[in-house]
Order: sequence, then C-alpha cells, then structure tokens
Amino acid sequence: MPKISAIIITFNRADFLKKAIESVLPQTYSDFELLILDNSSIDNTEEIIKSFRDKRVKYIKHQPLNISQARNLGLKESRGDYIAFLDDDDEWLPEKLEKELEIFNQRNEKLGLVYGGFIRIDENGKEFERHTPTLKGNIFEPYLCRQDTLTGSASNPLIKKLVFKVVGEFDENLFSSEDWEFYIRLFRKFEADFIAEPVVKIRSHSRYHLSGRTKDELEAELLVYNRYKDVLEKYPKVKSFYLQAIGGKFCRIGNPAQGRRYIKDAIITYPFNFPAYFQYLFSFFSQSFYKKMHKIYKNVFRRN
Repeated sequence: MPKISAIIITFNRADFLKKAIESVLPQTYSDFELLILDNSSIDNTEEIIKSFRDKRVKYIKHQPLNISQARNLGLKESRGDYIAFLDDDDEWLPEKLEKELEIFNQRNEKLGLVYGGFIRIDENGKEFERHTPTLKGNIFEPYLCRQDTLTGSASNPLIKKLVFKVVGEFDENLFSSEDWEFYIRLFRKFEADFIAEPVVKIRSHSRYHLSGRTKDELEAELLVYNRYKDVLEKYPKVKSFYLQAIGGKFCRIGNPAQGRRYIKDAIITYPFNFPAYFQYLFSFFSQSFYKKMHKIYKNVFRRN
C-alpha cells in the first residue's frame, strides 16, 4: 500500500495538466499513488494522461461533479495514509512530499496537516509573489479570523487521512471555498505545522474553474459565519469584515437590499470599518458600478 495518495482533480486543461503530472512523478519521495480524476473532459486530457507510463498513475474518468464531490471521490479511491491534492493548474516543487512527510514523522499525534510556503505564478509560469508560512500549532481561531492566507491553495498541504474520519469530508453542498471550510473544521480538532520554504507553484489565470464563482463563495461564507458566530463574537473587527464580505457578495449578485443589511451590521459591529461606509453608499448605485468599485477596492485592500 502506498504511504501517500496524490490526487489531481482536472477538467479540460490538458496543457496545464501535463505540467502538473510532471511535477508529481519525479518527487524525491516516491512511495505514492497518483489518482487523476477527470471531470468528463472533452479535450485531449485522456491522451495526455495515458502518455505517462508509470504504474503509480491511476486514471478515473467520472460523470460531472462539483469540486467537493470530486475531492471526496478521490478520498474514496485513495489507499494512502496521507492525502495530497494537486489542482491541475498548479505544480509541486520536487521535495514537497518528502519535506512535509518528515514533519509528520516527528510523531506529534495532534498533527493533522502540514503545509509549506508557496509561489504564485501567472498563466505563462512567471513568478509574481512568494508567501512564507507563519501559523502552526493550534491555529483554529487565527485561521478563522483570516490572519494568514495559509496554504494559498488546496495543492499545498499534506493531510493525515485519519482527519477525514474525525471531522468529515468536503461539504458537497459547497461549490467553492470547500477547502477553506474544511480546514476550519480540521483546525478545531487538530494542529498544523509548516515547511518555511515554498513547496508549490500556484497558477493564476482567467480560464474556467470548477470553483470560484461569487454566489458559490457567498454560500461558503454564510455557512462558516453562521456556524462559528459564537467564536467571532470575541473578535468584533473580524466579525465586521465577515459581514462586510457577505454583504458585498449579495450586492454583486444583484441583491443590494440584503447586502445592505449585512453591511449595516458590519458597521454597527465595528464602527471603524471605514470601507464598509463606502460599500453601503455604493450599494445604492447600479450593479455594474458596484462591481467596478469592488474591483478597485479588492486591488487596494486585497480582500474579497
């Protein structure tokens, strides 16, 4: 039985997928299986996968699923003691699995997830940002409060498979932010540790994603906010930004009245959240104008 199950989720991105696979097979730690789950691609994905003649590769072409369902299918098919997801547009660095597994081998029974630094690249592979981890140990509240971007992508961490039995799998009602919501549940029960140096390249591009749409992101934020409202009460500033983000998404999907209710609550919760005042004002303008102002806000404050 392999020690690690590497799982690639893919759909119609054969060119990126080839690079993703090429970043897995030469890993310095080699005791792994590579499951490639194809969400019914209609490009040359299957041809690319079958060009790799490596006995560790298992190709699974399945009916269309949302991202949470696809990840859970990968878990069901996996045989390893540890799980490492890789999105088809990202790339692991050569020592990724070896270095993360070394941390687990220190035998901290409370440890559920190990992650590393990451590099952001553009569509052509050019680096434009680096992130060094800061959070480890019991990080439930810091992560819930968004004190750090942490993994940057589901392609980063190595996760003990036992974790999924304890906290559950990915929420299949979520079509986006499923990894973020899962990590919050994980960190309530388990600890985290990290490798300081980068272990993955995360690609930014404008092509189709299985996740990432505003309405789907809103569903995830509402779920998390309502589930952990009691914890957020201790952090008025953070609670305010949750309310602001939820309100803004309502405005962007064409429901400004509902959006204003959340934005107003954000201001009441933390009156010094000054961007929320402008957000409330802009909500009375057209949806297209609001989206334009949100884009400017996001570029300035790097928020959602």
